[in-house]
Amino acid sequence: QQLQTAARDAVQRYLTELPLSGSLGVTLTLRQGDHLGRLDEVGASKNLRHFLNRLNSEVFGKRFKRFGRRLNVVPVLERSITGRLHYHLILETPFPEDPLRSDALIEQEWTQTRFGYRETHIDHQIDQGWVRYITKSTNASDAIDWDNFHWN
Repeated sequence: QQLQTAARDAVQRYLTELPLSGSLGVTLTLRQGDHLGRLDEVGASKNLRHFLNRLNSEVFGKRFKRFGRRLNVVPVLERSITGRLHYHLILETPFPEDPLRSDALIEQEWTQTRFGYRETHIDHQIDQGWVRYITKSTNASDAIDWDNFHWN
């Protein structure tokens, strides 16, 4: 328990060093399963990777595949009290000059994934309160998805 608390505190300190200007607070809900099976943490991570690949391809085109140009993202997978998996993200704004275009693209690309559910929430004004909220870790399974984390 003490180790978990210390690790969470260290991650929060690290994340508070990240510049949040130009970033969005995004909540992505997930379908909990389909005709092929039930969603788990591994499937959720794969689904988010697919979403981020789609999003980055749309934003950067060939620069994404050729040069690895990607949006910065801090993804946190969380399980609600009712057991539903969902993501909270700190996400670099895809089109800073056009927030409506950014929102539409995020929603469009998320719903095109296998488990992407139509309920999303995008906050254009985030601060350290968002960092504390997404790293609150109420369940043992709540964690940063380091496989999909990217920050330059």
